[in-house]
Amino acid sequence: MIRLALLALALLASPAAAQPLVLWAWERPEDLRFAGRSAEVAVKTGFIELSGERLIVRGRRFPLEAAPGQVTTTVVHVQIDPRRPLVWTPEREAQVAAAVLRLGRRPGVGRLQVDFEVRGSQRDVLLGVLRRVRAGLPPGVLLSMTALASWCETETWLSEAPVDEIVPMLFRMGPGGEALKARLAAGGDFAHPGCRKALAVSVDTPLLRAPAGRRLYLFNPRSWTAASFEQTRRRVAAWPGG
Repeated sequence: MIRLALLALALLASPAAAQPLVLWAWERPEDLRFAGRSAEVAVKTGFIELSGERLIVRGRRFPLEAAPGQVTTTVVHVQIDPRRPLVWTPEREAQVAAAVLRLGRRPGVGRLQVDFEVRGSQRDVLLGVLRRVRAGLPPGVLLSMTALASWCETETWLSEAPVDEIVPMLFRMGPGGEALKARLAAGGDFAHPGCRKALAVSVDTPLLRAPAGRRLYLFNPRSWTAASFEQTRRRVAAWPGG
């Protein structure tokens, strides 16, 4: 306990405090109390799948241990089953938005993040759900969305998204991904201005320099530990300007 307390104090005093760090807590048991106030937590609280005419909704299946006030963001994942043609109606749009709002509700949490996997041809589905979610959010709660990093280079429709934050994901990228990361490492930025508030990286891929001062969401394919967080924090702190 003493060692963890000293670690938390060291992190708070580090230069990396200027780069807000957010640990994603996905579908597995997680105990993130070791991070204390040195990192926020974005916890996946729900899963929604659209499969043809079916709507599958469930909550989080695994326990999460977090310090008081550490969880600042709830995350609801939505995906479309590619094996069945999507049946999409205004009624279904309203049902999905209502499920997102219900699954993302958590006392004291001021940000809801929608992680919606869509193809380019399905962007109207995403935008429609986001508009309804925005309309149903309590005052003061921010709305966030994840996005493929490539969208931030080519998709002007992102300007229609009624969100406070777009989180481009700099991992599991397709062709052109390395060139984009190299441009960011050289001091460049995303073409779309709405993508310049936050970003996401995975600890199992090389962490390159990224613009400082943005909320940095950290994805770990394994459960977080104090050691893995400290290693990642040091790598972020070593970024030029970090």
